[in-house]
Order: sequence, then C-alpha cells, then structure tokens
Amino acid sequence: MKKVLVVDDDNDILTLVETILSMNNFGVEAISRWESIDDSIINFSPDLILLDVSLNGADGRDICKKIKSAINTQHIPVILFSAHAEIENSFKDCNAQGFIAKPFEIPQLIDTLQLNLAGSAASSI
Repeated sequence: MKKVLVVDDDNDILTLVETILSMNNFGVEAISRWESIDDSIINFSPDLILLDVSLNGADGRDICKKIKSAINTQHIPVILFSAHAEIENSFKDCNAQGFIAKPFEIPQLIDTLQLNLAGSAASSI
C-alpha cells in the first residue's frame, strides 16, 4: 500500500482527501500544521506528499523546495494543490512533480497520485 502525506491547514479538505485516499487503498497521514512535516516524513515515510500551497504561516512552494533540496527527502514526489489556479504555472520552480487545482475532481486526484507514484517507482529501479 502506497503512503501519502497530506498537508493542508483546512480540516475539511484534510478529512475529505483522507477519506477519498483511504477508500482508494492508500495509506494516509493527514496533518494540518506545516511545522509537523519533518516529523511526519520521518515517522510515516510517505511515498508521496500532497501539499497545499497556502498554509497558515508558510508557502507550500518553499516547503517543497526544502523537501527537494534535502538528500534524504529529494526522492519523494510532491504534488502541490491550491484554490489559486494561477499557481499552476509556478509549481515546477520548486521541483514539484505536479499541481492539482481546488476544487478537484476525485478521478483527477487519484490519477495524478497514481501516475506520480508509478513514476517514482520506475525511477528508483
């Protein structure tokens, strides 16, 4: 079972995404505090991170850059998501693997995660 760490400061979104992913056979850890990301990565060992861009007190793109610049986490695919669709044009600047605009369609969410998980498995072989 592939594990996804979901980071969003909106508890309604967290609950919704956690439910959707669990129903689609993903292991899920959902956190609302961006300050907990490092601990969650160490303890949960996610295969992919779904990261909101607009977090209370932080920009998800900066967090993504930090994840992608660290030797022990750079291999983890990061998908950014945001209600601000114009951010889609800048997701590659922080080395994220993809972007999902909110509101999202459930099939799009699942397909994007599966595609990026398959890509990360292929690149690690």
